[in-house]
Amino acid sequence: MLTVEGLSEGDDLSDLQQAFLEHDAFQCGYCTPGQISSAHAMLREHARGDLSMVSYEGTRGEVVNGRMELSEHEIRERMAGNICRCGAYANIVAAVRAVSQRGQL
Repeated sequence: MLTVEGLSEGDDLSDLQQAFLEHDAFQCGYCTPGQISSAHAMLREHARGDLSMVSYEGTRGEVVNGRMELSEHEIRERMAGNICRCGAYANIVAAVRAVSQRGQL
């Protein structure tokens, strides 16, 4: 099992962890490990080409060749099971989207 601590290389943060810092994607820090861990798993699923309900509905059930861009709506759908009591959702989405757009994980 991979933990949020396992994403870094010693003292060097992973691209996702760094993006959370750059985009101020945490407030109290309570949900941050779960958000980062879920975002990491979600980005891996997306890289494999797994569809969410948003992407599936957008294709009207047709087969999609290649990887679709992760829109804000798509990220919110894929991260919907994670609760942030401070309401940092916009910043979390921005951090995940930045990593996705750079093609880093």
